[in-house]
Amino acid sequence: MKKHKSSILARQNGVTLIELIVVMAISVLLLLISGLGIGTFFRTYKELTAWTKLQQDALNCLNLIKNGVPVGSGIDTEYIGVINAMTLELTNTTTNVSTGLKVIPPSASDIYKSDNAHFYLYNGAVRCTYVHHGVQVASPIYIFPKEEDLDDIIIDKFLFTKVNPEPNVYVVQVELNARIKTGADRYEMVKFKTKMAKK
Repeated sequence: MKKHKSSILARQNGVTLIELIVVMAISVLLLLISGLGIGTFFRTYKELTAWTKLQQDALNCLNLIKNGVPVGSGIDTEYIGVINAMTLELTNTTTNVSTGLKVIPPSASDIYKSDNAHFYLYNGAVRCTYVHHGVQVASPIYIFPKEEDLDDIIIDKFLFTKVNPEPNVYVVQVELNARIKTGADRYEMVKFKTKMAKK
């Protein structure tokens, strides 16, 4: 009786061309699906990052108006904002609604009567000019958006509304609506409405 030696090489038939094409097609399909998933992930990440930046910058703007923009330097630094104001004045106003607010600090009642911080909307940006110890800042500060972000962030609404019934302004409502570009004709939006009162 003759014995057959089985060998691994003897039993292999090889790979047909059709099997090779099927494996390559599946591999290409998996690569395309992975690529689309990674592209979607990075686009979503970019949109979320832009929206987070927009929210943070808008909140910083509102906090600067409320708590004060820093003026002066060193031990002479002072914050001129709504909460520490001696007087508030609506500017660019129609009745009790305006696009600007002038804040006069307590120090203005002494020697430096012209000291103030003026927050207003100009050319698509919330800006601030101030006078500190009788000296006016050379150029307005970009509060929101920053100068380098002007092409990406659009302010749709920036309004101050007087809330209290008395003739003088003690409480203002601030509305800030803005959007940031996240792609071709795609934007993420934020809307803020808050009240601020001087002490």
